[in-house]
Amino acid sequence: MGSKANTTTAVARSIDDVSEHIFRQVEQSGALPPHLGAPEAVGAALCTLSRRLSGGEARDLAAALPSTIQAIVQPCATHRDEAPEVFSRREFLETLAEHLHIDTDQARAVSHAIFAAVEREIPTKEVTDIESQLPADLKDLWGRHRVEGSSHAERPADTSLAEPPPRASVERPAPDQLRGDVGADSTAAASSGDVPARRRAS
Repeated sequence: MGSKANTTTAVARSIDDVSEHIFRQVEQSGALPPHLGAPEAVGAALCTLSRRLSGGEARDLAAALPSTIQAIVQPCATHRDEAPEVFSRREFLETLAEHLHIDTDQARAVSHAIFAAVEREIPTKEVTDIESQLPADLKDLWGRHRVEGSSHAERPADTSLAEPPPRASVERPAPDQLRGDVGADSTAAASSGDVPARRRAS
């Protein structure tokens, strides 16, 4: 018992900030039953999801996760066949419910909370790559959470091209300044004797 408590304490101390933020988001969602901890729920949901993906995409998902959650999901993504398992949303929820000892309605609420928290912390490309491999009914659980608060969803793909360089507006003179400059140039030309050719001809 003491050994298990020490292990739990050691794991708790090693949680990275992003994983801790995800766990807190899930806990604050109100979706977790009292007996269920966020790390267990997050690991189960992501491992079950990874089974529906190709081996390569499952590994990409694991690699995109923050380190603490990655350590939980990595074995699920590594020790498996390359071909995805084929199952529906109903089967996904039943599998998750059985693993977490909850009913399917709770499994649906837990999945929504977990996927919303995770999608906000991984690149948008990874979110869409996963979504592209899921059947329509499972897309209702994954890929619907790119909302405000998502640091990746709101960031342009290439901000260097999205905004013009600030110096462009600084170097362009105002219209009044242009008129003043033209007048000054004409005055300078007249005083120096450099009169336009058409005027000299007349």
